[in-house]
Amino acid sequence: MPRPARRPPSSFSERLHHVWHALQTEHVPAMVLYFLVTLVVSGGLVYYIERSRNEGFRSLEDGFWWALVTLTTIGYGDRYPITTTGRLVAGVVVLFGMGMVGVATAKIASILVERRIKEGRGLSETHDLTGHFVIMGWKPDMHLLVKEVLAAHPGLNAEHLVLINSAGEEANDGLRGQFEGLRYLHGELTDPLVLQRANIARAAKVFVLADATGGRSDQEIDARTVMALMNIENLAPGVYTYAEVLDRQYVDYLRLAHCDEIILSREYGRFMLVSASASAGISQALLELMDISDGGGLTGEAIPAEFAGRTFGELAARVKAESGRLLIGLLENTGQPLTIKRKALREAQKTANVGVLVENLRRVKELVANRPVLNPGDEYVIGTHARALVLPRGTPATSEAKR
Repeated sequence: MPRPARRPPSSFSERLHHVWHALQTEHVPAMVLYFLVTLVVSGGLVYYIERSRNEGFRSLEDGFWWALVTLTTIGYGDRYPITTTGRLVAGVVVLFGMGMVGVATAKIASILVERRIKEGRGLSETHDLTGHFVIMGWKPDMHLLVKEVLAAHPGLNAEHLVLINSAGEEANDGLRGQFEGLRYLHGELTDPLVLQRANIARAAKVFVLADATGGRSDQEIDARTVMALMNIENLAPGVYTYAEVLDRQYVDYLRLAHCDEIILSREYGRFMLVSASASAGISQALLELMDISDGGGLTGEAIPAEFAGRTFGELAARVKAESGRLLIGLLENTGQPLTIKRKALREAQKTANVGVLVENLRRVKELVANRPVLNPGDEYVIGTHARALVLPRGTPATSEAKR
């Protein structure tokens, strides 16, 4: 699988500004200011009243300490006023402290309840996430999809997986109960505001499913997928995108929207049926190739940098010797198509020969990103942006266990 473009982490100043804005919304700075003013005034006033008559108030520090424990309703009892005037001031401070603690408690409870309600309804935001995986759309077997996505990405946890769909609170609550920390945002795939709430510009990957909600026709589903990809391209041109499409006629539109990988799910199913009819048992072999659970199945892996420019046969021998696995081919020009073409164009221009330049530009124009090359022959030269297509060493016992 191609490595997604890295997104710059959010700066400390941006995070600080976001936190400050949230505090201002809840009037926290004003409450802190009131508390500090009351602390200073009441502590200084009680010290001034009690200093010549009360051994507990020998310095201004004693007054401030008394005011702090009284305002917070702790009341250690190590210092207390003994004069009538001091007790009147203390009574006011106690009442003010009780009110302030009550307001602070209610404010905290309100924030927590509001946050829980927003999370339940999919109205929260994910500005704290960077390098996360976003899945847009809904399928009836969504729990299996989420489970297998997490299994296929060992470095990905549920806290960094964000779902965007309009299936509703009840449907997504089941998923969040099964996968602790999973984020859910309610909204339409075609709404740019939802993408912004998902912090799409800092995501690592975005998967747009053929959305099964709403009872729409296949054409409407694919059209919405294209619109979603166009919005993603506008908001986050550097994020790696996958899109599931039902009808092949929309593939060209997705390519215009710079979709990095297009999955024709219905065609894959049809190919399985046709292959099974043409050759008995071939469907089981294809299933083994696609099932990457438990370390099985066909995988795309990074090729060591020293093998760029060397032959396929040399790499196959290395893979076989080190792990006993089988190298069956390569993925050429892996990564985002625009990024790959820009790099190739820069390399193509590094010549003073016009004839060579024209030939290089022709090759750049014909370059196909993520192009599979199966069993190319031992003398095939490996490119700089290739990945290895590898099959693990399997046994009949492990294959039977999968079934």
